[in-house]
Amino acid sequence: MEFLNSTNLKILNRGNEPTFFCSGVRLDVIDIILWSLRPLESIIGWEVLSEPSLSVHRHILFIPRGSVQVHLITNPRGTNWGSFKGDLRDRLERSPEMNMKNDAGLGIAIHWVQQALISAYEDNCPLRPVKTGSQSRKWTVGLEFL
Repeated sequence: MEFLNSTNLKILNRGNEPTFFCSGVRLDVIDIILWSLRPLESIIGWEVLSEPSLSVHRHILFIPRGSVQVHLITNPRGTNWGSFKGDLRDRLERSPEMNMKNDAGLGIAIHWVQQALISAYEDNCPLRPVKTGSQSRKWTVGLEFL
């Protein structure tokens, strides 16, 4: 704490979102994010991302003031349907033997097919950035006037 006070660094961590994982069972908040006071005014938010990082540490997204917010969306028109069908076929062929004669077995089979569909779609329909800003494509009073 003495070091932090002597250097004008502030701890940015807020909340209890884990920034480090040791295993699938244990998640820890062990990373401390330090930031100098002056540029701190330019940060309006930060969050721990859930996508894989190829590390034991998770990605942390900083949102600077005045930045254009970018949302990621999928567009079904951009899907590689040929690859989707092949991936779906591979996933369904790897499914375990299931007993669909009772409700529990049928539920497991439905879940397996649902996950195979979602995974094949996500792998073949990439996320694309869409900028959001002050310009709106919605019907407005100004358009009504025109």
